[in-house]
Amino acid sequence: MKKKKHFSHKEKNSQNFVGTQGSFDDLDSGYITEILYEDDFEDRPLKQGRHSRNPSKSSRRSKGILDRFLSMKKWKKVVLCVVTALVVVVTGVTGSFFYLRAQGEKNLKTRVTANSESEDDDVGLFVTYNGKKYQYNEDVINFLCLGIDKETPIESRREAENLANGSAGLADAIILVSINVESGKIRFLAIPRDTVTTVKVVGEGGKFIEEVRQQITLQHAYGQNATQACELMIEAVSKLLYQIPIQRYCSINLAAIPILNDAIGGVDVQVLEDVTGGARTYHAGETVHLEGDMAREYIQARDCSVDGSSIGRLNRQKQYITNYFAKAKEVIKSDVSLPLTVFNSLQEDMCTNITPEDIAYLVPKVLGMSLNAEDMTTIPGEAMMQNEHLEYIPNVDQLKETLINYFYKEIP
Repeated sequence: MKKKKHFSHKEKNSQNFVGTQGSFDDLDSGYITEILYEDDFEDRPLKQGRHSRNPSKSSRRSKGILDRFLSMKKWKKVVLCVVTALVVVVTGVTGSFFYLRAQGEKNLKTRVTANSESEDDDVGLFVTYNGKKYQYNEDVINFLCLGIDKETPIESRREAENLANGSAGLADAIILVSINVESGKIRFLAIPRDTVTTVKVVGEGGKFIEEVRQQITLQHAYGQNATQACELMIEAVSKLLYQIPIQRYCSINLAAIPILNDAIGGVDVQVLEDVTGGARTYHAGETVHLEGDMAREYIQARDCSVDGSSIGRLNRQKQYITNYFAKAKEVIKSDVSLPLTVFNSLQEDMCTNITPEDIAYLVPKVLGMSLNAEDMTTIPGEAMMQNEHLEYIPNVDQLKETLINYFYKEIP
């Protein structure tokens, strides 16, 4: 028999401790306690579990994998490490992409609830038309796209007769782009630059002066910087369209047009009318491949001495956008990074509150959409000369019907 170890307790503990085995006061002084054989701890079988000292199946498996890795040839180890790193990177990039898309959706969509805290929250979200009630379709995301008539950087100011500190430039092209992410429908609502509406007059320092009835193109000129000019335009356009929510804006100057055009390899158009721009003349009916500054000439030029020339130019802009959209879709399918590349290259020539998250969310959606001529329309109205200036007067009833069809859904 193996020798036992003994421990003697010579003094009685002066404290009382009560535990699962009873009080220490129950023991006599000088008692002898038998503990364990010297080798009992090593020889005693233990229960299998996470605290077991015996190697578990998982630990043996891990050791086996490590042994196989260490026994590999050097080149195999390198390949395995590279593949593992790529998997980690791809997983991280994929996760980041889906995170960006989720953030883009959250930030872009206008949530419509019937339990708003004030009536102001309902403006533009709930309307009554011909005795029926409608609510704004939250699947529709609106972008106000502006073309500004200057070739200098978007933040620069132009001389203006009535503005001492200059003008932010006129908005020659005003187009509301509406994307229905649920139905896959994309629509363009063009607003003629001469449309008469309520315009805010803003003085130096951004101080509000008054509201006047003017052509909407002038609203952009009052901005003290590009951002304020865009925000003033959003307010004016939304008010013109009975407080339609406009989630994002983007303005570009003339210098941005060739950059956008050439990024997709140019655009083909069948010329709608005789156009003279720069040293070139584009004849109605001919097919032209627009490259570089040709794109700017085609969508900007007009004969100011001809009544209604701005409407003819607007039709060319709509045609160009339709063709550009179709071409861009094909190019982006082979290079999904193109939108962000172009976005970054336009910083001096563009002002926008569109974010990379917005782009990540929308690009996959837009690639599955198509844009046809019938998806592009101009707000209904009539152009007429007033005090030697062309004015475009919207047809209120027809405009309301257009807005109902574009942006709302009937409440059952």
